[in-house]
Amino acid sequence: MTDKLASPVAPSMIAHLSRAFTAIPFNRMLGLRLDHLDAEHVLMSFDMKNELIGNFLHGILHGGVTSSVLDMAGGMVVMTTAITEHPHATPEELAKILGKCSTIDLQISYLRPGKGERFSAKAWIIKQGHKICFTRMELHNHTGSLIASGNGTYLIS
Repeated sequence: MTDKLASPVAPSMIAHLSRAFTAIPFNRMLGLRLDHLDAEHVLMSFDMKNELIGNFLHGILHGGVTSSVLDMAGGMVVMTTAITEHPHATPEELAKILGKCSTIDLQISYLRPGKGERFSAKAWIIKQGHKICFTRMELHNHTGSLIASGNGTYLIS
C-alpha cells in the first residue's frame, strides 16, 4: 500500500473526493458525515431526524435511507481504491476513472428496525477486479446494533 501512495496525486485526489462527498446535496440532506476514508474501508455517520423517518408510528428509519447510505459507503470505498490503484495517473485521468464508477448491483438485508439516535455505516472491499469491484457494507445504530447489511457490485474502469 505504501508504494501506491508514494505518488502525491493519490492523497490529493482522496482529499478532493472527501470534499466532493460533502458537496453532494443528497448527502447534506441526509446529514451524512465522512468519518474515515481510505482504500481499506470507509466510515460515515448521520443523526436521526424527522425527514429520515419511514415508519412514523414507530420512528423508524426509512429503508430507502438505509440503502442509499450503504450504497454511498460502498461507492466511496470503491472510488478511493480506484485512486490508490492508479498512483501515477494525472488528476484528469483519475477524474475520468471516477466519473465512470457506478453501482451495478446492490443487495440489502434489513436485519432490525432502524431505531436509533445516530447511525454509522462501514464499507470495505471484498474483491477487486479490473472492471468490477465487490463491497460489503453494514449499518449500525448508536448502541452498536446491526440494522442492515449489504453487498454492492460496482463498475470501475
